[in-house]
Amino acid sequence: MYGLHISNKVYNYSYISGFIEIFKRFGCCQVRNVASLAGNIVTARSTSDLCTVLVGAKCQLIIKSSQGSERQIIIDDTFFTSDGKCCLKSDEILAAIIIPFSKKNEYMYCYKQSHRRDNSFAIVNAGLRVMFERCDTENNWVVKDCTLAYGGMGSKILTAKQASLALIGRKWKNDIIEDIIAAIGENLPLEYSAKGGAVEYRKALAAGFFFKFFIKVQSDIYNETSPMIDPSEVSNICYSSSKSIQIFEKVNPDQSSDDALRRPIIHLAGLQQATGEAQYCMDIPEYKNELHASILQSKRAHAIIKSINYDDAINLPGVHDYISAGDVPGSNKYGQVIEDEDIFSTKKVTSYGQMIGLIIAETKEIADAAIRLIKIEYEDLPAILTIEDAIKAESFFEPIRISHGNIEEGFASSDHIIEDEVYMGGQEHFYMENQSVIVVPRAEAMELDMYVTTQSTQETLSAVAKALGIPSNRIVCHVKRLGGGFGGKKNRIGSLSAAVAIAARKLRKPIRLLVDRHVDMTIKGGRAPYLAKYKIGFKNDGKIKAVQIRMYSNAGYSMDVSTLIMKYSLIRLFGSYEIENCDYTGIICKTNTFSNTAYRGFGTPQAIWITEKIITEVANRCQISQRNIRESCLHSDGYISTFNQKLENCQIRNVWNELIQRSDYENRKKQVEEFNKNNRFKKRGIAIVPCSHGIGYPGRAVNDQAGALIQVYTDGSLLLSHGGIELGQGLHTKLIQICTHILGVPKEKIHLIESNSAIVPNATQTANSSTTDLFGAATKDACETLNERLNSIRATMPDATWEELISAAYFNRVNLSAAGFFKDPTETNFNYETKVGLAIKYYTYGAAVSEVEIDTLTGYHQNLRTDIVMDVGRSLNPGIDIGQVEGAFVQGIGLYTLEQQYHSPEGIPLMTGPENYKIPATSDIPREFRVTLLRHSNNDKAIFSSKGIGEPPLPLAISVFLALQDAVMACRQDNNLNGSFKFDSPATVERVRMACRDDIISKIKKTERKNGENVWGISC
Repeated sequence: MYGLHISNKVYNYSYISGFIEIFKRFGCCQVRNVASLAGNIVTARSTSDLCTVLVGAKCQLIIKSSQGSERQIIIDDTFFTSDGKCCLKSDEILAAIIIPFSKKNEYMYCYKQSHRRDNSFAIVNAGLRVMFERCDTENNWVVKDCTLAYGGMGSKILTAKQASLALIGRKWKNDIIEDIIAAIGENLPLEYSAKGGAVEYRKALAAGFFFKFFIKVQSDIYNETSPMIDPSEVSNICYSSSKSIQIFEKVNPDQSSDDALRRPIIHLAGLQQATGEAQYCMDIPEYKNELHASILQSKRAHAIIKSINYDDAINLPGVHDYISAGDVPGSNKYGQVIEDEDIFSTKKVTSYGQMIGLIIAETKEIADAAIRLIKIEYEDLPAILTIEDAIKAESFFEPIRISHGNIEEGFASSDHIIEDEVYMGGQEHFYMENQSVIVVPRAEAMELDMYVTTQSTQETLSAVAKALGIPSNRIVCHVKRLGGGFGGKKNRIGSLSAAVAIAARKLRKPIRLLVDRHVDMTIKGGRAPYLAKYKIGFKNDGKIKAVQIRMYSNAGYSMDVSTLIMKYSLIRLFGSYEIENCDYTGIICKTNTFSNTAYRGFGTPQAIWITEKIITEVANRCQISQRNIRESCLHSDGYISTFNQKLENCQIRNVWNELIQRSDYENRKKQVEEFNKNNRFKKRGIAIVPCSHGIGYPGRAVNDQAGALIQVYTDGSLLLSHGGIELGQGLHTKLIQICTHILGVPKEKIHLIESNSAIVPNATQTANSSTTDLFGAATKDACETLNERLNSIRATMPDATWEELISAAYFNRVNLSAAGFFKDPTETNFNYETKVGLAIKYYTYGAAVSEVEIDTLTGYHQNLRTDIVMDVGRSLNPGIDIGQVEGAFVQGIGLYTLEQQYHSPEGIPLMTGPENYKIPATSDIPREFRVTLLRHSNNDKAIFSSKGIGEPPLPLAISVFLALQDAVMACRQDNNLNGSFKFDSPATVERVRMACRDDIISKIKKTERKNGENVWGISC
């Protein structure tokens, strides 16, 4: 029996302190509550935080066998044989862990760096221990024993043995640092093709951890007041919980209590969603005789399909059929702008993950197992993966161009010209609910019911009707709600729905498809990466005279809506700034990656990031403050934009000025500068950015229409139906608030069941931050129609309750069902070739200041504070609107600082789940988060003077990116690196650390590429 031994000597607990610190970073609270120490050890992951600490502390394991034998071993790197394997035999179990007391003059500290702070495996971790014997005469500390254990530096946990031996007998003085860092590099070599990539960064982390350890131990054995100690490296960046402030206008006190408009009421389904009571597509109970589908995907990026053998799959018990292109009764073609895709690939695949067929089986597990039995023979073809590859191969769709002024004269009158390029990576939607479809065939006339996770009932219904070769009136598309969409469930779901409908029609049975996360992330694309090559001319005072930009986007294997996205990007370049002369060209690259698609912001986040990178570079070259250069060219009323539209009711300067005052920007900027003077290894940065986000569908006025239906029952309850989709953004809540305002009934009397194509047909997609504008106006029209019918009854019963009024109307045979329709009078009919017509209905304005702190030795950073001022017109619901501001901003933090997509050199997507693709967690939220809605702002272009808000706040997270760049610049200046430097998006911990360029990085030997060796992953 093994027990706990207690010591009264403080130094005996050095190891325990190290354990406690690393446990704070272990998984998350929920994982820590259920995980077991023994399970973590025998899992033997090469980046295990626990195992690395155990090795560093020379802990012991007691192992028992089924035969009754027992052995006790010291856990070291020989215990681990490879990633995921250890030396336990098949008949042995781990019975006990012995953590020894640390001895006097023995110190141990643990370190970890991951892609994000919480719930993320380590990139590199370390358990570093040293024991001294003290020479009292000279106050020197001589190393008696040490262990330098590292995870993430190979296929298993390793110790730097030679470096440890080199330390023994040496004094703990500064002169050992360079030698030991070099020795660690020799002991822990990483191959160029090492799994996980980031080879140079991982080597820098290993060296940086030792440097941190050296400084920390130095502070322990001497004292923190010693001139040898840098105070900025004695402690880590402290994590603290987030706090927030929201400021908005109060509701008029004279407003009726039944009128919910402009009140900050909670999302009406919020409690059901939080408790799990809210029903999503896959919560629908199974139908009788229901079958399940699983997708056969391409395993090549570009290849000819020579043969497909599915005999073993079909013969698996429980499998009903294999569905492919030969089963399509209508058209196998699919696409948004152009039909350049197949629902089922036949002779050739042009991307990994493309759908080749479906297996239909009695359970999902059987269908998945059958998929693994299918054998496909390919003939590989050369693959184009990156924008650079596409440029070399000239693999493009048609380019788009927009210009303004005289670009040649602008450059001729410039004092300075910069030519450079910047790159921004893509982003996965990573919604909570995966794509899913249930298709239920009815008994007659080829009728179908579809329950589907779509942002557009009309587009999905049309795709299915075309594939089946039947009229749209035979199909009913139902959507209760979505667990997030962000654009990812707008286009790509159409082909999946069509495939399932083809199977359901053929087999005459209900069929359910739940797309697993790893399939979801490979069968559809996300936000497209952008490369911008720019040339900018400006005066000595920073005034911009001319801008020329060639933007390249990686569309993937098909067009999807990449042309429309690029068009949006072009008209949003320098979207908050007055530019005299410009020439913008958008080039859409066709590659052999998944087809990138709509994403929250629709090209704006890329365009504004490119803009702000260029503006920042101009300010740095001219040595002008980032605030002043932006203020000098902010939009104002009367400005004629690059697309010939005159600005009216421009609020960007009001937003900007209020932000400057509320954020205390100038004082905080001085405090950041003072902090940086006094700290060498921690730096802070601050940045301010504006954002003018145009609302509308340029050149696609057909989308500016909407329908709604109000039905009142004799008990006075109301059923509201409309064509918009509840994605979690609070659409239903806002529409109910509109109803309460017009009809004068409490919100509790109004209910929505679902979005249904049979009730409101031809519904405009839920996208572009326009859904409340459109369906809110249609709802308003329906309510007003109903009110007109009730007015004659109301006149005879002025004191009647709502229930009495409805009862009287019913007995007077008043129609209590009212359809509403809205056609936006502001027609966005802009022509990109002639530059004639309106491109933007109105702008939603915002601005943000963000302050960050970075650890220059690891790249870890924390968002200290963000202040946002947002112009949302007169908010229909300030609570929901502020939630949208905060949510979009945090999603932008993911885009600009965290989320990365990699493919293998063969074109296989490598980021296919939460283990390796990291979206922001709670620790990434700014520690102080202050959101203010601009007061006294009106908008006559939208329902009740409100403004669209779902997308506009996202680019404000560029302030975090630029604050990181500012902090890195401060570090570089300490190292006499004062010029421009490459700093692309996202600003991950790797990019931040490697951009700091200090003495440690300069001492690390660069990894050499061997013949035939490929990099692990490519950003594309």
